[in-house]
Amino acid sequence: MKYIIIPYIALGLVLSLVIGIEYNCVGQEMFPIYYGCPFVFKEKSLGSSMEYYYSISGLLMNVAIWSILLFFIRFFILQLIEKFFKKRVVIIIYKSVIGMMILFTTLNILIDSSMIGHGFKKGFNYWYMNVDNEAKAWGMKCDGELVIFKR
Repeated sequence: MKYIIIPYIALGLVLSLVIGIEYNCVGQEMFPIYYGCPFVFKEKSLGSSMEYYYSISGLLMNVAIWSILLFFIRFFILQLIEKFFKKRVVIIIYKSVIGMMILFTTLNILIDSSMIGHGFKKGFNYWYMNVDNEAKAWGMKCDGELVIFKR
């Protein structure tokens, strides 16, 4: 069960852009804003400010990276608890934080599912997004900026 919870929490961290990269493209054309965490997985729709398109491979790669990171963080925290804080209160606090993170992920999934773009083809929710090729084809220059808790 714990190995299912780690990727679930990682999905919430990716979708919420706790730490991410926002790619704004500059040029002659109007271009969407892309979001990565570290890989690009989300694109803002040009037609609606409340619609986003997702890259399935980008989402999966980001969840995999965050899952590995969370696995090692969990391992380190459990080692600290075992060596220094064997009190029941610390374990209850740890499990409460995990419960809040599960709730956080659930809320992020609900919010993002209401803003997901319709359709499943290139330019919509798709297997991959190649921002570099798109920008090059349209003569755009995309720069990434670090964002924290970007919605």
